[in-house]
Amino acid sequence: MELGIALTLIATVGWGAGDVFARKAMFGASATTVLTSMITLSVIALGIVSLILEGPAAFGGKDLRFFGVVLIMGALTWVTGNLLYFHGMKRAGVTIAAPILGAAPLAAIALAVVFGGEKPNAWVLLGAALIVAGVGILVTDRKRVLQ
Repeated sequence: MELGIALTLIATVGWGAGDVFARKAMFGASATTVLTSMITLSVIALGIVSLILEGPAAFGGKDLRFFGVVLIMGALTWVTGNLLYFHGMKRAGVTIAAPILGAAPLAAIALAVVFGGEKPNAWVLLGAALIVAGVGILVTDRKRVLQ
């Protein structure tokens, strides 16, 4: 369990640093260019790592439906989500955009209830309310400096 927490914390630092570097990259390039470069590098790196760790079997034995679902998921979450996030980050800054993106669990909770038939307990609803309050504070802060 400790290793899992450590890896998650390291990933969190990586994601946070990625936001800062992505915004810096957008000073000299468009959000689309930054995202396209990031996707290309990610696909190449993940493909190489997958081949090293699992060999060609990493990509075999899957039917076309599997790849179709992954394609749709990637287009919705990775490409569209990051493109919109990068444009938002470029306009609002990392300190505003990143916490708002941190509200993604609200969308997951809503979709799990609507499409998954899940019933959130009181702790989940309390957590959702705290996220809403935090995002509300961020977006209504009149003292923040707009960029």
